Amino acid sequence: MRALVKKILSQLCPSIFHTLRIRRFTKKNLPKYFVKNIEKLNANSVAIDVGANIGLVSEVMAKTGARVIAFEPNKRALKELRDVAIRYPNIEVNEVAAGTKAAKVKLYLHKDSERTHEDLTQASSLMSEKPNVSKSLFQDVDEIDFADFLINIDTDIDLLKIDIEGYEIELINHLIDKSALLNVAKVYVETHERKFVALTEATDRMKRRVEDFGLSDKFFWDWH
Repeated sequence: MRALVKKILSQLCPSIFHTLRIRRFTKKNLPKYFVKNIEKLNANSVAIDVGANIGLVSEVMAKTGARVIAFEPNKRALKELRDVAIRYPNIEVNEVAAGTKAAKVKLYLHKDSERTHEDLTQASSLMSEKPNVSKSLFQDVDEIDFADFLINIDTDIDLLKIDIEGYEIELINHLIDKSALLNVAKVYVETHERKFVALTEATDRMKRRVEDFGLSDKFFWDWH
């Protein structure tokens, strides 16, 4: 019954449907300190969403009027992300993986991707070792050097959100190595060592590097 109501509302009153959807998502899924930072954004702000998936967080940020730069390589997720960008012209969609190099790479998909209609795009990762992906299910995607992107963007970044299913360790270490975070005010990162236990030591080392380089004030872990 609830699914039917959602379908009818989305067709008859799409603006109301999307407003209620985002409001519910924000209240249920996003921590208060993250939401408070988003609420400080305005039309003069720049926010980057790395691992934007279907665009829920990008939409929350875009509602403030900020310029939102979204990165998402998963082809299925991109369809919904583009629909969000149609409603919010202040969202720029980059159909690439924000990574450590300019290359063609494999994006590994959830092992059940071909067995269900459930949206499992949020589980896709550049890491084939991730427990819930399959090495035989993947998409060929473009990766860019995200450090170069940040260095060359020539503007201050108010907020950077990173949720890339385990690859955050490689990316953040790379950003530190290239001193690419100088113009970034706040970095919100979802780490994945609790479900991807092989990452525990590497995650701890990454966090120590953040502290050793005097970047602790910029970073917030477990944003989601």
